[in-house]
Order: sequence, then structure tokens, then C-alpha cells
Amino acid sequence: MIRPRWHLRSSLTLLLVLASAIAFLIAFALMLAYYQPRLANQMRHDLSAKSRDLAHRSETVLSILQGQLELVASGMAKGAYKDQQRQMEMLVQQGAFSAVYRIAPSGRVEQAAIAESARKQSGELIGNDLSNDRLRRLVMQRLQTTWSDKYLSPVSQRLAVAIGVWTGHDVIIGEIPLSYILETVSETSNPSEWAIWVTDGFGDILADSERNERVGVVNLANLSLFIKAQRAQHVQDAVVFEDKPYEMAASRSDLMNWYFIVRSPSGLDSPQLRTALNLGLSALVSLILLSLVFAPLWATLTSRPINAIADRARQLAERKPGGEWPRSSVIELNQLSSDLEQMSNAIHERERELEIIFESSPVSMLVTENHPSVAFAQANAATLRLFGYRLDELLGKNGSQLGLWKNLADREYMLSQLKEKQIAQCEAWIKRKDGREFLAYIQAKSVQMGGGMRTIWVAEDVTELRRIEHEVRELNVELEARVQKRTEQLRQANQELSTTVEHLKLAQGELVRSEKLASLGSLVAGVAHELNTPIGNGVMAISTMRQALKTFRERSADGLKRSVLDSLLESVDTGSVIAERNLQRAAELVTSFKQVAVDQTSSQRRRFELNQTVHEVALTLQPTLKHGVAKLQIDIPQDIYLDGYPGPLGQILANLISNAAFHAFEGREQGLIVVRAELIGDERVRLSVQDDGCGIPVELLPRIFDPFVTSKMGRGGTGLGLHIAHNIAVQVLGGSISVDCQPNEGCCFELILPLVAPSPRPMA
Repeated sequence: MIRPRWHLRSSLTLLLVLASAIAFLIAFALMLAYYQPRLANQMRHDLSAKSRDLAHRSETVLSILQGQLELVASGMAKGAYKDQQRQMEMLVQQGAFSAVYRIAPSGRVEQAAIAESARKQSGELIGNDLSNDRLRRLVMQRLQTTWSDKYLSPVSQRLAVAIGVWTGHDVIIGEIPLSYILETVSETSNPSEWAIWVTDGFGDILADSERNERVGVVNLANLSLFIKAQRAQHVQDAVVFEDKPYEMAASRSDLMNWYFIVRSPSGLDSPQLRTALNLGLSALVSLILLSLVFAPLWATLTSRPINAIADRARQLAERKPGGEWPRSSVIELNQLSSDLEQMSNAIHERERELEIIFESSPVSMLVTENHPSVAFAQANAATLRLFGYRLDELLGKNGSQLGLWKNLADREYMLSQLKEKQIAQCEAWIKRKDGREFLAYIQAKSVQMGGGMRTIWVAEDVTELRRIEHEVRELNVELEARVQKRTEQLRQANQELSTTVEHLKLAQGELVRSEKLASLGSLVAGVAHELNTPIGNGVMAISTMRQALKTFRERSADGLKRSVLDSLLESVDTGSVIAERNLQRAAELVTSFKQVAVDQTSSQRRRFELNQTVHEVALTLQPTLKHGVAKLQIDIPQDIYLDGYPGPLGQILANLISNAAFHAFEGREQGLIVVRAELIGDERVRLSVQDDGCGIPVELLPRIFDPFVTSKMGRGGTGLGLHIAHNIAVQVLGGSISVDCQPNEGCCFELILPLVAPSPRPMA
């Protein structure tokens, strides 16, 4: 893309004009932004004042007309119909009323005065039946003066506004043409700036100072301003009507329930804003013209020292001696000249530094002419050392002529890549001057230099590097073999570890089953201990009866005596009572133990009373508690029923109570275990097992529900009781279990259980 070029004088002239215009536009925009809200506020204030004035003036004018018509009605109330006829005709002649007529109670027009412009004459109206006239019916209902909304005149068949007056017997209706209303409200307004609407209470336009076609056709009920005006006496708002923005103000007349709306265009159509824009545009044009007159002179004076500096820079680029750099009275131009002088000195210094770097580079660097000659134009000291040539032997010749390339195909590849991409690289075998060969990594890039294309070549001896890389690759292969071997060993170790984990899981399952069998053993021990007493008493009673029977037989051999028979009967009676009572107790114990055993082995779901289940579990633990120092206290209200699994719940309680009896009171002479329960709302119950023992060690407390966590490991404890209790509480009963423990103050295990247990899930 070719950009247009400008002379400095033209550029400065254009810059001055643009700067002046932009500065003026910014200032004008800021001023407009400052004054535009004030103009809008002033417009709203003027519109609001105008709408109020229109409403007040209209009420005044129409009140006068109402008074005139009521005066005529008062004369008719006295029966002076002929005099009032003349007054009706005078009202019509004044121009305010287009028609005035009296309607009798029967609904027929009895008197009428009609303007000449009406379609009907008074004679044509008299006798017409207007009993269904809406305004007449309203006056008859209210028995007072009533203004209509828009009114279809029965005289002219046009829309008008009518007022109905009650005479005490008849109704007088006076029609006011909409044109008269428009003339009244727009008498003092400026049509070029203001537009006026008069609407009835339903939003229908009664008068429009801008377009008469809207009268009786357009309804403004949905206009936001009209909606607000129905709630307030005076409102103002910004409204979009017919896709144009307006500032509007509305005032409501309580006399007629009419709305007087004054509107003026807003935004860019605002008259005040247009005036300000026209003034601003005129000022801008004037400023541009003045700038065009004075800008060339200013640009000439400014560009003169700049042109002198440009000439000196051109001489420097052409490597011509130019003497001193020009100076100017402008500080910035003096600084520019000084900076350019320093830059020229820096360029000379940079060229010298680049030459030193080129010569001192440890890497071979050559510069060749453009294709096809590719003759060496420059070479550094590293190149001479690498190839073994003198500088005069290299310059003006190419690599093919010197026999540097062992394989000319490598040279052709590099030249083709340079021609296509202007960059190339490869590894090739190169010959030194003495005939020795080495592997070189060669890079080349064509660049614009000295007015033409040249190619920079970089060569590096990589023979030793490639040998080392080959050894590294062989070492990597060996390392990969070692890694593969080690990986196989790790895989075998992981397999052995997985087998060990499976064995541990099986061992854990066996320990869980052992824990359950231990609980069952405790249950059997409890059954045996509790049944021993009543069954022993029953056996003793039966033995006593057998001894009494033996004695009776021996003593009755010599003859039956009453005393012997009485002694037998007393012994039998006493023994049978003792045997019956103890056997009944044994039966009750068997029933209780059977229920506990069934619950704990089958985990059947049923509805049960919590207090009874806890006492049954406590009964099975009596042998354990009798040999310890702890006493068991049960504090559970009656009538707490659960729908769930009493067996798993009993197993949890047995574990918690047994743990407390076994662990909590070591080294103490007495202790107390309390089992409590209370309802939580209507759906849950809190069940706690609390002791006053020595507590749980602090280091075990965070993982107390983990498997194999116990302070009695190796001394009869497996560490699975609380783990099993936690799994049952969460997975079977659908609740939670927690512990609160303080050192030397005892522990409290708390179960929160739903009254209705969820469907069972398999325990972990």
C-alpha cells in the first residue's frame, strides 16, 4: 500500500488547522455537555409551566362558558323559555358554542340554537328523539352539570365537546367545537417550537396543534406520560412518540378530567440544541479559515531548521563530510540536532565494534556475494584457522573452486534452500587446505547488505560432538535396558504386595468374624449364667419332692397316717410352687435371650421399643458386669419406638458397654456406666453411653473408629469393636456415631439414629 507523501510545510499547515479545529470541537463539546442538561431542564420547566397555564386558562374559559349555559338553564327553570331562546342564540353567535339545545324529560329536543356552519338547522333538530344520548343520561343520573369526553354531535355529526346542565326539569346541552378548544389552548404558544395535545380522561386526542388528523383517532392511554399524569396533577417526562424523542409535560384539569400535554423535540431535534450547533459550526468554519491564512507562515518558519537538519543527516548517510550540525532557536530542534550528532558518532562506534566482534568471534563466519558466483567477500580469523587458508586466498573465490566440499551435492542443497527460503542449514564433510576432513555444521542466511543481497555463512567443527553423541546414544540404550529390567522387578514386587494386601483383608474379615463370635460367646455365657439359678432352684425343688415321696412310702408301709399324708402334701405343694416359679423365670429368660440372639444373628427388621431392647441387651451382659467394678444404669423413657434393626443396635450397645467395662475403670474400685435416650424432634433419637472412667488416650482419639485401634493390643483387644459399631450405625441404621472424651473425666459415645431406619446396605 502506497501512502501519500507530504511536504513538511503542508504537514505543519494541516496539523495546525486540525489542532485548532479539534481544540475548538473539544471546547465546544465540553461547553455543550455542560449547558445541554441545563437547556433540557429549562425546557422541561417551560413545558411544565406551559401545560399548567393551558390547564388553568382552559378551566377559566370553559368555566365561563359553563356559567353562561347555567345562567340560561336558571331562566328556563323559572319558565322563561322565550327569553332564554334569545340567550341561546346569542351564545351561538359569540362563536364558543356550535349548538345549544334543550331536551325535554321525554327525550325530545324542544328548543335549539345552531350555528350557520352546522349541517342541520334548528328546525331540523327540534323534535328529534335524543333520549339515548349518553350525556343527557349522565345529567339525569347526577342531576348536576356534567362535561362530556369526546362527543359525537347529533347536529354536525362531528366530534365535539359538550356540557350538559340540569334545569330542574329539562337538560340543556351546549356543544363546543374542538377547533375552538385548539384556538383557546394554542393562542399564546409558538407553533414552531411547541405542540399541544388536549385529551379526554381515556387518552383520546380532542385537539392537536400539529396534526388535526390525530383528533379522535390516536389514543395516548399507553403513553408513559399519560399513565403518570393519571396519578399526579402535573408530570413531565422524556417520551418517544412515533420513533422521535420528545420532552413532554402534562397537567390534568379536574373540571373536565382533561389532560393538557405540551411537547417539544429533544436530542438533536431540540430547537435550543440546533441553535447552539449552528453557532458552533459557524465559529468552527471561521476558525478554520483563519488557520488556513496564518498556518503557512508559521509552518515555513518552523520547517526551515528542520530542513537544515535533514540535509545534514542526508550527507551523513552518503558518507560525505558535512561539518557542524545546524542549530536553531527552538530548544527541541537543538536537542534533535544534538541527538542526531550523538547518533552518528554512536553508529561509527557500533560499526567499529561489529567489526571487532566479527573478527574476534570464535565461530567461523564468512560473507559471500549473491548467487550465482557465491564468492567470498569477507572472512574472520576463526575461518582462516578452521580452513587453513590466508585471507587473500579466500576472497574472490567460492567453495567449489577451493575444493572445500567433499560432496558437491551438499553445496547444491544449501544454495537451493537459500534461493527458495533465504535460509539453510546442514551437516557436511569439509576439506581443509592440507586435505584433512572434518564434519561441519553449516548455517547460512541471505540478508540485504551494502545495497544488495549477501549471504552470511557460519561453520562449526562438530566431529568430536557427534562422536560424543553417538556414545551417549549407546549409553541411553544400555540405561533403557536397565530401566526395563528394574521395572519388571518393581512389577513383581507390586504383585507380591497386592497379594499381601489381599491376605490382610482376609485376616481383617476373620478378625471381624472372631469379634462377632466373641459377642455370641458373651451372649451364651450370659444365657448359661442367668439360667443356672432358676433351673438349679427348680431341680432342688423337684429333688425335695422326690425325697418327701420316698419318706412317705417308707412311713406308709406300716400304715397310712394323716400326719404323714399332710407332710407329703405340704412338701409337694411347696416344691411345685418353687419349681413352677423358677421354671417360669427360666422360660422368660430363654424368650428374652432368644429374641436377642435372633436379632443379632438375623438382623431382621421390626418395630421395637427402645427401653425393652436395651434392658434385654443389658441382661446378656450381666455376667461380664458382675465380675467388674462398673455398675450399669439405664435411663430411657418409655414408649420410644423404632422401626429398624434391634439386633445390630444391640450389637453396638454391647460393644460400647463392654468396652467401657473393660477399658474405662482400670485401676479403679468402682465406676458407673449410664445409658440414656431422648427424642430429637419427630424423626430422630439420641442414644448415649457415658462412663466416668479414665478416658481414651489423646493419640488414639482421632482414629478411634479405625480398625485395629486399641490400647489393649496383645492383651485381649482386637481394635475392631468400635469399627464394627461405626459401620453398623452408618450403613445399617442410617445414623451417626461420635465420641466426646476428656482425660480422667470419662467418655460419652453418642448415637443419632432415625426412628425409621433406611433400607440396609452391606457393611464394609
